[in-house]
Amino acid sequence: MSKRPSKQGATRGRRATFRDAVADAPSPVNQAYRPGKQALERRHRTLVTCSDTQRLTGSIDLDATLAQEPDYANQSRWDYGIGHKPTRGPERAVWVEVHTATTREVSAVIKKLEWLRAWLRTEAEQLNRLTGHVGRDSFVWIASNGDHIPRNSSQFRRLQRTAIRQPRKRLTLT
Repeated sequence: MSKRPSKQGATRGRRATFRDAVADAPSPVNQAYRPGKQALERRHRTLVTCSDTQRLTGSIDLDATLAQEPDYANQSRWDYGIGHKPTRGPERAVWVEVHTATTREVSAVIKKLEWLRAWLRTEAEQLNRLTGHVGRDSFVWIASNGDHIPRNSSQFRRLQRTAIRQPRKRLTLT
Protein backbone atom coordinates (compact mmCIF):
# COMPACT_ATOMS: atom_id res chain seq x y z
CA MET A 1 0.00 0.00 0.00
CA SER A 2 1.48 3.34 -0.92
CA LYS A 3 0.73 6.77 0.38
CA ARG A 4 -1.77 8.59 -1.75
CA PRO A 5 -2.84 12.22 -1.84
CA SER A 6 -4.99 13.28 1.09
CA LYS A 7 -8.59 14.38 0.66
CA GLN A 8 -8.17 17.14 3.25
CA GLY A 9 -10.26 19.56 1.23
CA ALA A 10 -13.39 17.77 2.39
CA THR A 11 -12.64 18.73 6.00
CA ARG A 12 -10.92 22.10 5.46
CA GLY A 13 -12.03 24.63 8.05
CA ARG A 14 -13.24 22.03 10.55
CA ARG A 15 -11.74 19.18 12.49
CA ALA A 16 -12.25 15.80 10.85
CA THR A 17 -14.54 13.29 12.50
CA PHE A 18 -13.39 9.71 13.03
CA ARG A 19 -15.55 8.66 10.07
CA ASP A 20 -13.99 11.38 7.87
CA ALA A 21 -10.49 10.34 8.97
CA VAL A 22 -11.14 6.69 8.13
CA ALA A 23 -12.51 7.70 4.72
CA ASP A 24 -9.33 9.73 4.17
CA ALA A 25 -7.07 6.71 4.91
CA PRO A 26 -5.71 4.60 2.06
CA SER A 27 -7.58 1.61 0.67
CA PRO A 28 -8.75 -0.80 2.07
CA VAL A 29 -8.83 1.01 5.45
CA ASN A 30 -11.01 3.75 3.96
CA GLN A 31 -13.80 1.16 3.64
CA ALA A 32 -13.37 -0.35 7.14
CA TYR A 33 -15.53 2.12 9.13
CA ARG A 34 -18.37 0.61 11.16
CA PRO A 35 -20.79 2.44 13.48
CA GLY A 36 -20.21 2.17 17.23
CA LYS A 37 -18.22 -0.93 18.22
CA GLN A 38 -19.39 -3.05 15.28
CA ALA A 39 -15.86 -3.46 13.84
CA LEU A 40 -14.67 -5.15 17.03
CA GLU A 41 -14.89 -8.94 17.16
CA ARG A 42 -18.01 -9.91 19.08
CA ARG A 43 -15.95 -11.35 21.96
CA HIS A 44 -14.03 -8.06 22.28
CA ARG A 45 -17.01 -5.69 22.25
CA THR A 46 -17.74 -6.22 25.94
CA LEU A 47 -14.17 -5.13 26.79
CA VAL A 48 -14.89 -1.56 25.64
CA THR A 49 -17.66 0.38 27.37
CA CYS A 50 -18.87 3.94 27.36
CA SER A 51 -21.29 5.67 29.74
CA ASP A 52 -23.10 7.05 26.67
CA THR A 53 -22.88 4.78 23.65
CA GLN A 54 -23.65 7.75 21.38
CA ARG A 55 -20.13 8.97 22.24
CA LEU A 56 -18.65 5.95 20.43
CA THR A 57 -18.59 7.41 16.94
CA GLY A 58 -17.31 4.39 15.05
CA SER A 59 -14.64 1.73 14.82
CA ILE A 60 -12.28 -0.09 12.47
CA ASP A 61 -10.67 -3.51 12.68
CA LEU A 62 -7.27 -2.39 11.44
CA ASP A 63 -5.65 -5.79 11.92
CA ALA A 64 -8.22 -7.73 9.90
CA THR A 65 -8.46 -5.02 7.26
CA LEU A 66 -4.73 -5.05 6.54
CA ALA A 67 -4.14 -8.79 7.08
CA GLN A 68 -4.75 -9.56 3.39
CA GLU A 69 -2.62 -6.68 2.09
CA PRO A 70 0.76 -7.99 0.86
CA ASP A 71 2.63 -4.97 2.26
CA TYR A 72 1.22 -5.59 5.75
CA ALA A 73 0.45 -9.32 5.92
CA ASN A 74 3.60 -10.21 7.86
CA GLN A 75 3.82 -7.10 10.01
CA SER A 76 2.87 -6.69 13.66
CA ARG A 77 -0.41 -4.83 13.25
CA TRP A 78 -2.50 -3.14 15.97
CA ASP A 79 -6.06 -4.45 16.43
CA TYR A 80 -8.66 -1.66 16.54
CA GLY A 81 -9.31 2.04 16.17
CA ILE A 82 -12.33 3.55 17.95
CA GLY A 83 -13.81 7.00 17.49
CA HIS A 84 -14.81 8.65 20.77
CA LYS A 85 -16.41 12.01 21.52
CA PRO A 86 -15.54 12.72 25.18
CA THR A 87 -17.83 14.82 27.37
CA ARG A 88 -15.30 17.65 26.98
CA GLY A 89 -13.13 18.30 23.99
CA PRO A 90 -13.12 17.23 20.37
CA GLU A 91 -13.68 13.77 18.94
CA ARG A 92 -10.59 11.58 19.06
CA ALA A 93 -9.26 8.19 18.00
CA VAL A 94 -8.42 5.57 20.62
CA TRP A 95 -6.35 2.56 19.58
CA VAL A 96 -7.02 -0.77 21.30
CA GLU A 97 -4.88 -3.92 21.28
CA VAL A 98 -6.39 -7.06 22.85
CA HIS A 99 -3.42 -9.26 23.64
CA THR A 100 -2.03 -11.68 26.20
CA ALA A 101 -0.39 -9.70 29.03
CA THR A 102 2.73 -11.55 30.09
CA THR A 103 6.34 -10.42 30.33
CA ARG A 104 7.10 -12.42 27.17
CA GLU A 105 4.53 -10.38 25.21
CA VAL A 106 5.63 -6.86 26.18
CA SER A 107 8.09 -6.65 23.27
CA ALA A 108 5.42 -7.85 20.82
CA VAL A 109 2.93 -5.20 21.92
CA ILE A 110 5.57 -2.45 21.84
CA LYS A 111 6.46 -3.56 18.31
CA LYS A 112 2.78 -3.28 17.36
CA LEU A 113 2.65 0.21 18.86
CA GLU A 114 5.71 1.28 16.88
CA TRP A 115 4.11 -0.10 13.72
CA LEU A 116 0.83 1.72 14.43
CA ARG A 117 2.50 5.06 15.11
CA ALA A 118 4.55 4.81 11.90
CA TRP A 119 1.46 3.81 9.91
CA LEU A 120 -0.54 6.73 11.31
CA ARG A 121 2.26 9.19 10.49
CA THR A 122 2.88 7.96 6.96
CA GLU A 123 -0.46 6.61 5.77
CA ALA A 124 -3.30 8.07 7.83
CA GLU A 125 -2.64 11.72 8.62
CA GLN A 126 -6.22 12.53 9.66
CA LEU A 127 -6.41 9.54 12.01
CA ASN A 128 -3.03 10.55 13.42
CA ARG A 129 -4.39 14.04 14.18
CA LEU A 130 -7.38 12.54 15.98
CA THR A 131 -5.14 10.32 18.06
CA GLY A 132 -3.96 13.24 20.14
CA HIS A 133 -1.38 13.26 22.89
CA VAL A 134 0.23 10.35 24.72
CA GLY A 135 -1.27 11.42 28.06
CA ARG A 136 -4.80 11.03 26.75
CA ASP A 137 -4.84 7.23 26.80
CA SER A 138 -4.75 7.01 23.02
CA PHE A 139 -3.08 3.57 22.98
CA VAL A 140 -4.71 0.92 25.17
CA TRP A 141 -3.60 -2.64 25.83
CA ILE A 142 -6.47 -4.83 27.03
CA ALA A 143 -5.19 -7.97 28.69
CA SER A 144 -7.01 -10.91 27.14
CA ASN A 145 -6.10 -13.26 30.00
CA GLY A 146 -5.47 -10.96 32.95
CA ASP A 147 -2.38 -8.89 33.61
CA HIS A 148 0.62 -11.11 34.40
CA ILE A 149 3.38 -8.49 34.19
CA PRO A 150 4.96 -7.94 37.60
CA ARG A 151 5.30 -4.25 38.50
CA ASN A 152 8.92 -4.80 39.52
CA SER A 153 9.94 -6.42 36.21
CA SER A 154 12.17 -4.85 33.57
CA GLN A 155 9.39 -5.48 31.02
CA PHE A 156 6.96 -3.39 33.08
CA ARG A 157 9.51 -0.56 33.33
CA ARG A 158 10.07 -0.78 29.55
CA LEU A 159 6.32 -0.58 28.95
CA GLN A 160 6.07 2.48 31.19
CA ARG A 161 8.48 4.32 28.87
CA THR A 162 6.03 3.95 25.96
CA ALA A 163 2.67 5.56 25.18
CA ILE A 164 0.90 2.48 26.57
CA ARG A 165 -0.20 2.42 30.16
CA GLN A 166 -0.24 -0.91 31.95
CA PRO A 167 -2.55 -3.57 30.49
CA ARG A 168 -6.10 -3.40 31.78
CA LYS A 169 -9.10 -5.69 31.92
CA ARG A 170 -11.30 -3.34 29.93
CA LEU A 171 -11.52 0.16 28.54
CA THR A 172 -14.17 2.49 29.91
CA LEU A 173 -14.64 5.73 27.99
CA THR A 174 -16.62 8.69 29.34
